[in-house]
Amino acid sequence: MEDNLIDIVNKSIEYLKKNKINNPRLIVESIITDVLKINKLDIYTNYDRKLNDLEKNEIRKKLKEYNGENLEIKPNTVKEYFEKTKIYLDKKGIPESNMITNIIFSKVLDTDMSLLFTKYSSIVNEEAKEKIKSILKKLVELRLPIQYIFNEQIFYGHTFYVDKNVLIPRLDTETVVEKALELILRKNNPIVLDIGTGSGAIGITIAIENSESKVLATDISENALTVSKKNAQILDVRNIKFLKSNLFENIEYRNFDLIVSNPPYISNGEQEYMSLDTVHEPELALFAENEGLYFYYEIASEAINYLNNEGYLLFEIGFKQGLKVKEIMENYGFKDVNIGKDLTGNDRYVYGIKKGN
Repeated sequence: MEDNLIDIVNKSIEYLKKNKINNPRLIVESIITDVLKINKLDIYTNYDRKLNDLEKNEIRKKLKEYNGENLEIKPNTVKEYFEKTKIYLDKKGIPESNMITNIIFSKVLDTDMSLLFTKYSSIVNEEAKEKIKSILKKLVELRLPIQYIFNEQIFYGHTFYVDKNVLIPRLDTETVVEKALELILRKNNPIVLDIGTGSGAIGITIAIENSESKVLATDISENALTVSKKNAQILDVRNIKFLKSNLFENIEYRNFDLIVSNPPYISNGEQEYMSLDTVHEPELALFAENEGLYFYYEIASEAINYLNNEGYLLFEIGFKQGLKVKEIMENYGFKDVNIGKDLTGNDRYVYGIKKGN
């Protein structure tokens, strides 16, 4: 290996290719980010970085662990199990393998993730081995998301119960919640409608973070409402109510300060391009007709009749839908319509205000 980082990347990829290892670039990036404690972008922005012998030897060691077919987990220490599990997930093409491995071991060993290193020298007992193998089987063979395996997802610092009846709350949606909280910040005792609440992540988080608010969360799915009600109970949130409703069908109140929705927005034609992990999530919450725009038309056309003057409509969107959703909202009378971005720089939400005549 040369000392130059980009040379090491390229040679490492070629090494794995010669050994017929799948996803060689992904694996190499994972190894190097782990060894050098950097993110993936840093690999390419610091391509001329010189590595010391210790770093190069550690990269060589991890590369060799991918050589050969026997990646079965064998009895050993927690650290060795951890590393072999991550390698196995990488080889099987499971994304975010490091995060998932941390979750698995923190759960199985009943240890906070930040303290896992204190268990590294311990021997994994037989019960833990069987649990790990069972989890890996669900992840790899069934492609079951880790959140459904453990029935939880962290969202905005709160732990939500999730199962196959609801979408798994995504990090990107936290930026929608931040915008919602900003929009109602100056309103006294704001009243919020969350349409298509699913797990309740958006509505419940707004209720928690703005204790003066009152939130009505709706969904067409009774099963989803069971989950969201459970989360409100777990998190002891009392300023939120739930209602089964197909959009505005059963909603009588018409003086909301904010209507927020993360509706199904994936086009039916895009189903074949979806990640394998999403096959376990409810289609009702994922896909929409009219190139994924159906619910934006349906909600925007009615929302203005359910808002106070100076009330807001806020949508989460797909990253290619910003301009179209902006146009839809403007056509239905919303003013000062803006597009907001998530932490990755993609368009993530659109919001506008109802202004009186």
